[in-house]
Amino acid sequence: MSKQSQLIRQTASALLVCGLITSLLPGLAIAQNPSTSAVAIVPLDGPVLAGKPVTFKLNGNPSNPHWDLGDGATVDGSSVTHTYQEPGIYRIVIGSKVGDTFNELSSAIVRVHTPETLHLPQVLLDTDARNEVDDQHYIAYGLFSNVDVLGINSAHHGPHRINHFGVAQEPINYGEILYIIELSRISGLLKHRSENQIPQVFHGAKVPLQVPASGNWSDTQPIECEASEAILAAARGASPDNPVWVLPVGPCTNIASAILLAREQGLDLRSRIKIVWLGGGSEKVNVRSHNGGSDPWSVFVTGQSDVDFWIILENPTGASITMDKRAESGLYPDNRLGQYLEAITPAREKALFDVATISMVIGNHLGKPWLTSVEPSVVLGPDEQYQWKQVDSPTTVHIIRDIDQKAMKTDFFNTLNGKPTTLPPMQQK
Repeated sequence: MSKQSQLIRQTASALLVCGLITSLLPGLAIAQNPSTSAVAIVPLDGPVLAGKPVTFKLNGNPSNPHWDLGDGATVDGSSVTHTYQEPGIYRIVIGSKVGDTFNELSSAIVRVHTPETLHLPQVLLDTDARNEVDDQHYIAYGLFSNVDVLGINSAHHGPHRINHFGVAQEPINYGEILYIIELSRISGLLKHRSENQIPQVFHGAKVPLQVPASGNWSDTQPIECEASEAILAAARGASPDNPVWVLPVGPCTNIASAILLAREQGLDLRSRIKIVWLGGGSEKVNVRSHNGGSDPWSVFVTGQSDVDFWIILENPTGASITMDKRAESGLYPDNRLGQYLEAITPAREKALFDVATISMVIGNHLGKPWLTSVEPSVVLGPDEQYQWKQVDSPTTVHIIRDIDQKAMKTDFFNTLNGKPTTLPPMQQK
């Protein structure tokens, strides 16, 4: 590693470990810990427009219900009608308030639109950001693109890497997300996003899911954390005609936990989210795949959920998007973020894996044929070695075996250099 790379990484690590990075981000809202409860915000049934009233309702009957509507407004009562004056991304929270004590019970992440933004794809990023250098590229891609980034989740990166930051994996991954956002600010690359469109960052699971003694996926104990609640919050705030794309590029722990919690709450996710995971090898979840090996059971759980689940294989599919900074360093922009990305990228041919998830969302919106080989499949469990199985019957699991890696790479570097793809309204079928 070069001296420049070492200096940047050491500086970032010192800021993260000491907790000083948050002091550099006065404008960044950091999520609070969720609480478990039978109370939940009723999912919205349509988009929210600035200047138009929206009504939030509850399932359940909490004592002393109190709403924080995300724009400074608060109100008491079991339901509330409110008008947002400014477009942006708002986290709405309902809780029980007695005196100065507030117990958060449920939340929703709502994109308040203008008519011109109603069509934009909505994404929730989910990343083990300091595990690999492709994660930082993926975060930057999302931030600089024209998609709506509703939030960014952190996650662990597996028990088999316990010597790689140990139990501090998730907090350090969380800190790296904040660092990339701050470098993006310094580099002037977030000017296309208003302050209330900068995504919140949510702490995720610190350990993998445990396989239940019964061996039944539905008996799995979910890991409740900010990230699993953020996924449910995004689902509650989503309009069914524009579901949220959840894009895990590490273990599937957060999304699987959200799926399990949604079952407990009676929240049907099928029309509200779609999942694109970067992970898995050519034949199995956890062979030739760091992400799959980090929590293979969570991939199995996700595959049983009936939620639309797209899997971009880590190897060989995601690995086909490569760059070599020895010959292609000019692809990085000349700013603080570009310098950091270049410094942490090794001087050899390097796969950019994770960026394919965001490219897929963009290509899907544009109707581009960037997915060139997709197999309808099912995910088999541990008794069958977590294999993929291609099927002829209708399925919600889609294995992506080949992509137009040149088109995806071009779109990524264009976006990184301030030329993001325009995302027009989708053509009606």
